[in-house]
Amino acid sequence: MTDSSCPRSPDPCHLRFRLRDDTAIEDFGDRSLVLLCDSLHLREVNGRSKQLLELLDGERTVQDIAWAVAAGCGVPAREMLAPIAEALREMERHGIVRRVVDLKMERPEPMNAAKFLVNPDVSFRQEDDDGGILFNPDTDSIEVINPVAVAIWTFLAAPRTQAEVVAHLCEVCEGTARAQVEKDVDEFIGSLLKKGFIGVVETSA
Repeated sequence: MTDSSCPRSPDPCHLRFRLRDDTAIEDFGDRSLVLLCDSLHLREVNGRSKQLLELLDGERTVQDIAWAVAAGCGVPAREMLAPIAEALREMERHGIVRRVVDLKMERPEPMNAAKFLVNPDVSFRQEDDDGGILFNPDTDSIEVINPVAVAIWTFLAAPRTQAEVVAHLCEVCEGTARAQVEKDVDEFIGSLLKKGFIGVVETSA
């Protein structure tokens, strides 16, 4: 089914999301707790977000979900697109859902124009305050990362440019020289890209 009222470009209609495989959800009244099993983090979501998670059976576009929600509440689907897209992006930022995109593992030229995203097949385990461990089942390889690298990794749950990663780190690591942050981010992203732990988003995201 196609929503003829859905603009063709650029819009959130055809963004695809899926629920992470390693999650467990428990309801508590009008709120729910989502356990991210690999990192053992808990995320709280409200009733509306829980409804969206229930509709993520496999890969679903924002448009698909808007039609399903609209059918149950009598609101036109086009009016649901923006709030649903924002709710899914917020849960993406918290690592609850993943955007479904095509990734390539080659270093892009130029690097500053590309958007990077964690490889969804890679698992991450938090190691208290000491950092974390990444495991790539495609290459059977492990990467031990420090707390700053963990901040980058979690930030790349959504597609980000290098400039966005640098700005984020400058916020969370006060007092660090920006030039050093830029150098470290470039080296870290380049290394993880080469090893297949992250990828470059090929489609518009």
